[in-house]
Amino acid sequence: RWFNLLVYHLHINKQSWSTTSLAIKDSMKFIQSLIQEKTGLKVDLPDSSGGTTSTGNVARRAFSDETDYLNCVLSTIAIHHRPALTKIHTQLATILKVYNSSRKVNTLELGNLCKDTYLLILDSFPWASITPTLHKILAHSEELIRESNAGFSLKDFSEEGTKSCNKLIRKYRENSARKNSFETNLMDIFVRLASQSDPISVSYRRSLTCERCGQSGHSIRSKCCESHNIQ
Repeated sequence: RWFNLLVYHLHINKQSWSTTSLAIKDSMKFIQSLIQEKTGLKVDLPDSSGGTTSTGNVARRAFSDETDYLNCVLSTIAIHHRPALTKIHTQLATILKVYNSSRKVNTLELGNLCKDTYLLILDSFPWASITPTLHKILAHSEELIRESNAGFSLKDFSEEGTKSCNKLIRKYRENSARKNSFETNLMDIFVRLASQSDPISVSYRRSLTCERCGQSGHSIRSKCCESHNIQ
Protein backbone atom coordinates (compact mmCIF):
# COMPACT_ATOMS: atom_id res chain seq x y z
CA ARG A 1 0.00 0.00 0.00
CA TRP A 2 2.76 2.50 0.94
CA PHE A 3 4.79 1.70 -2.18
CA ASN A 4 1.73 2.25 -4.37
CA LEU A 5 1.06 5.61 -2.69
CA LEU A 6 4.65 6.63 -3.37
CA VAL A 7 4.20 5.76 -7.04
CA TYR A 8 0.97 7.79 -7.22
CA HIS A 9 2.83 10.85 -5.90
CA LEU A 10 5.81 10.39 -8.23
CA HIS A 11 3.49 10.01 -11.23
CA ILE A 12 2.21 13.58 -10.82
CA ASN A 13 5.49 14.83 -9.30
CA LYS A 14 3.73 15.85 -6.08
CA GLN A 15 6.29 16.35 -3.32
CA SER A 16 3.92 16.67 -0.40
CA TRP A 17 2.27 13.60 1.07
CA SER A 18 -1.48 13.40 0.64
CA THR A 19 -3.95 10.55 0.30
CA THR A 20 -7.13 12.54 -0.26
CA SER A 21 -6.35 15.14 -2.94
CA LEU A 22 -8.15 14.89 -6.28
CA ALA A 23 -4.84 14.77 -8.18
CA ILE A 24 -3.70 11.74 -6.20
CA LYS A 25 -7.05 10.01 -6.73
CA ASP A 26 -6.82 10.59 -10.49
CA SER A 27 -3.24 9.30 -10.50
CA MET A 28 -4.33 6.25 -8.51
CA LYS A 29 -7.11 5.40 -10.98
CA PHE A 30 -4.76 5.68 -13.96
CA ILE A 31 -2.02 3.52 -12.42
CA GLN A 32 -4.51 0.97 -11.07
CA SER A 33 -5.97 0.42 -14.54
CA LEU A 34 -2.49 0.25 -16.09
CA ILE A 35 -1.25 -2.32 -13.55
CA GLN A 36 -4.38 -4.43 -13.99
CA GLU A 37 -4.05 -4.32 -17.78
CA LYS A 38 -0.32 -5.16 -17.84
CA THR A 39 -0.02 -7.59 -14.93
CA GLY A 40 -3.53 -8.67 -13.97
CA LEU A 41 -3.01 -7.41 -10.40
CA LYS A 42 -5.80 -5.45 -8.73
CA VAL A 43 -4.24 -3.02 -6.26
CA ASP A 44 -5.97 -0.69 -3.78
CA LEU A 45 -9.42 -1.47 -5.13
CA PRO A 46 -12.42 -2.02 -2.81
CA ASP A 47 -13.53 -5.65 -2.49
CA SER A 48 -16.77 -7.31 -1.50
CA SER A 49 -15.67 -7.81 2.13
CA GLY A 50 -15.34 -4.10 2.84
CA GLY A 51 -11.55 -4.02 2.57
CA THR A 52 -9.24 -3.60 -0.41
CA THR A 53 -7.66 -5.95 -2.92
CA SER A 54 -4.15 -5.12 -1.61
CA THR A 55 -3.81 -8.41 0.27
CA GLY A 56 -0.71 -10.31 1.29
CA ASN A 57 -0.89 -12.49 -1.82
CA VAL A 58 -1.10 -9.44 -4.11
CA ALA A 59 1.87 -7.85 -2.33
CA ARG A 60 3.95 -11.02 -2.69
CA ARG A 61 3.24 -11.12 -6.42
CA ALA A 62 4.01 -7.41 -6.83
CA PHE A 63 7.36 -7.82 -5.05
CA SER A 64 8.32 -10.99 -6.91
CA ASP A 65 9.58 -11.74 -10.40
CA GLU A 66 6.29 -13.39 -11.42
CA THR A 67 4.79 -10.17 -12.82
CA ASP A 68 6.00 -7.10 -14.68
CA TYR A 69 4.75 -4.87 -11.85
CA LEU A 70 8.00 -2.93 -11.34
CA ASN A 71 8.50 -2.08 -15.02
CA CYS A 72 4.86 -1.11 -15.22
CA VAL A 73 5.08 1.47 -12.42
CA LEU A 74 8.50 2.72 -13.56
CA SER A 75 6.99 3.65 -16.92
CA THR A 76 4.67 6.12 -15.15
CA ILE A 77 7.30 8.19 -13.32
CA ALA A 78 10.14 10.53 -14.27
CA ILE A 79 13.42 8.93 -15.35
CA HIS A 80 15.51 10.51 -12.55
CA HIS A 81 13.32 8.82 -9.91
CA ARG A 82 13.58 5.33 -11.39
CA PRO A 83 16.96 4.16 -9.95
CA ALA A 84 15.94 4.99 -6.35
CA LEU A 85 12.49 3.45 -6.72
CA THR A 86 13.96 0.30 -8.29
CA LYS A 87 16.42 -0.11 -5.42
CA ILE A 88 13.68 0.47 -2.82
CA HIS A 89 11.46 -2.12 -4.51
CA THR A 90 14.28 -4.69 -4.67
CA GLN A 91 15.32 -4.21 -1.03
CA LEU A 92 11.74 -4.24 0.26
CA ALA A 93 11.15 -7.46 -1.69
CA THR A 94 14.17 -9.06 0.01
CA ILE A 95 13.07 -7.87 3.46
CA LEU A 96 9.53 -9.16 2.98
CA LYS A 97 10.81 -12.56 1.84
CA VAL A 98 12.91 -12.83 4.98
CA TYR A 99 10.06 -11.51 7.13
CA ASN A 100 7.67 -14.15 5.78
CA SER A 101 10.02 -17.11 6.09
CA SER A 102 10.32 -19.46 9.05
CA ARG A 103 14.09 -19.99 8.88
CA LYS A 104 16.94 -18.76 11.06
CA VAL A 105 17.88 -15.20 10.12
CA ASN A 106 21.20 -13.38 10.09
CA THR A 107 19.88 -10.47 12.13
CA LEU A 108 22.97 -8.31 11.59
CA GLU A 109 22.67 -8.47 7.80
CA LEU A 110 18.90 -7.91 8.01
CA GLY A 111 19.39 -4.91 10.28
CA ASN A 112 21.90 -3.37 7.87
CA LEU A 113 19.54 -3.94 4.93
CA CYS A 114 16.57 -2.41 6.77
CA LYS A 115 18.66 0.59 7.86
CA ASP A 116 19.97 1.13 4.33
CA THR A 117 16.43 0.96 2.92
CA TYR A 118 15.10 3.39 5.53
CA LEU A 119 17.89 5.90 4.83
CA LEU A 120 17.41 5.49 1.07
CA ILE A 121 13.74 6.42 1.40
CA LEU A 122 14.53 9.42 3.60
CA ASP A 123 17.31 10.64 1.29
CA SER A 124 15.49 10.08 -2.01
CA PHE A 125 11.98 11.09 -0.96
CA PRO A 126 12.20 13.18 2.25
CA TRP A 127 8.61 14.39 1.77
CA ALA A 128 7.19 10.84 1.84
CA SER A 129 5.32 9.84 4.99
CA ILE A 130 6.48 6.61 6.65
CA THR A 131 3.49 4.57 7.79
CA PRO A 132 3.58 2.81 11.19
CA THR A 133 3.63 -0.61 9.48
CA LEU A 134 6.62 0.30 7.28
CA HIS A 135 8.42 1.83 10.27
CA LYS A 136 7.86 -1.35 12.30
CA ILE A 137 9.32 -3.48 9.51
CA LEU A 138 12.36 -1.30 8.76
CA ALA A 139 13.17 -0.10 12.28
CA HIS A 140 12.23 -3.02 14.53
CA SER A 141 12.36 -6.28 12.53
CA GLU A 142 15.93 -7.06 13.59
CA GLU A 143 15.11 -6.47 17.28
CA LEU A 144 11.88 -8.51 17.14
CA ILE A 145 13.59 -11.45 15.47
CA ARG A 146 16.62 -11.40 17.75
CA GLU A 147 14.90 -10.74 21.08
CA SER A 148 11.42 -12.21 20.67
CA ASN A 149 11.81 -15.18 18.36
CA ALA A 150 15.29 -16.59 19.09
CA GLY A 151 16.68 -15.50 15.73
CA PHE A 152 13.93 -17.08 13.64
CA SER A 153 11.84 -15.03 11.26
CA LEU A 154 8.34 -13.74 12.00
CA LYS A 155 6.13 -15.78 9.70
CA ASP A 156 4.28 -17.27 12.68
CA PHE A 157 3.36 -13.73 13.82
CA SER A 158 1.55 -12.94 10.57
CA GLU A 159 -1.90 -11.35 10.90
CA GLU A 160 -3.17 -12.68 7.58
CA GLY A 161 -5.10 -15.50 9.23
CA THR A 162 -6.72 -13.11 11.69
CA LYS A 163 -7.65 -10.60 9.01
CA SER A 164 -9.18 -13.34 6.87
CA CYS A 165 -11.77 -13.84 9.62
CA ASN A 166 -13.07 -10.27 9.42
CA LYS A 167 -15.73 -11.20 6.90
CA LEU A 168 -16.91 -14.09 9.08
CA ILE A 169 -16.95 -11.89 12.19
CA ARG A 170 -19.17 -9.31 10.49
CA LYS A 171 -21.49 -12.07 9.28
CA TYR A 172 -21.73 -13.75 12.70
CA ARG A 173 -22.15 -10.47 14.54
CA GLU A 174 -25.02 -9.41 12.31
CA ASN A 175 -26.89 -12.67 11.88
CA SER A 176 -25.76 -15.27 14.43
CA ALA A 177 -25.04 -13.49 17.70
CA ARG A 178 -27.19 -12.17 20.53
CA LYS A 179 -27.52 -8.40 20.69
CA ASN A 180 -28.79 -7.92 24.23
CA SER A 181 -25.29 -7.01 25.45
CA PHE A 182 -21.78 -6.48 24.16
CA GLU A 183 -20.44 -9.38 26.24
CA THR A 184 -22.92 -11.97 24.94
CA ASN A 185 -22.45 -10.70 21.40
CA LEU A 186 -18.70 -11.28 21.56
CA MET A 187 -19.18 -14.63 23.28
CA ASP A 188 -21.41 -15.90 20.46
CA ILE A 189 -18.88 -14.73 17.87
CA PHE A 190 -16.02 -16.53 19.64
CA VAL A 191 -18.07 -19.72 19.87
CA ARG A 192 -18.87 -19.58 16.16
CA LEU A 193 -15.23 -18.98 15.24
CA ALA A 194 -14.06 -21.82 17.51
CA SER A 195 -16.53 -24.20 15.91
CA GLN A 196 -14.95 -23.56 12.49
CA SER A 197 -11.89 -25.60 13.51
CA ASP A 198 -13.54 -28.04 15.90
CA PRO A 199 -12.86 -31.59 14.58
CA ILE A 200 -16.33 -32.85 15.50
CA SER A 201 -18.07 -29.94 13.74
CA VAL A 202 -15.82 -30.33 10.72
CA SER A 203 -16.68 -34.03 10.48
CA TYR A 204 -20.34 -33.13 9.87
CA ARG A 205 -19.57 -30.85 6.93
CA ARG A 206 -20.97 -31.93 3.62
CA SER A 207 -18.37 -33.38 1.26
CA LEU A 208 -18.62 -33.70 -2.50
CA THR A 209 -19.31 -37.17 -3.86
CA CYS A 210 -19.02 -38.05 -7.52
CA GLU A 211 -22.15 -39.72 -8.88
CA ARG A 212 -20.12 -41.38 -11.65
CA CYS A 213 -17.26 -43.06 -9.75
CA GLY A 214 -18.61 -42.86 -6.18
CA GLN A 215 -15.44 -41.28 -4.78
CA SER A 216 -15.49 -38.25 -2.48
CA GLY A 217 -13.65 -34.98 -2.93
CA HIS A 218 -14.99 -34.09 -6.37
CA SER A 219 -18.25 -33.89 -8.27
CA ILE A 220 -19.46 -35.41 -11.52
CA ARG A 221 -18.40 -32.23 -13.35
CA SER A 222 -14.81 -32.30 -12.09
CA LYS A 223 -12.11 -32.98 -14.66
CA CYS A 224 -10.04 -34.83 -12.06
CA CYS A 225 -12.51 -37.75 -12.09
CA GLU A 226 -10.78 -40.79 -13.55
CA SER A 227 -13.93 -42.10 -15.26
CA HIS A 228 -14.43 -38.65 -16.81
CA ASN A 229 -10.93 -38.81 -18.32
CA ILE A 230 -11.58 -42.31 -19.68
CA GLN A 231 -14.66 -41.09 -21.52
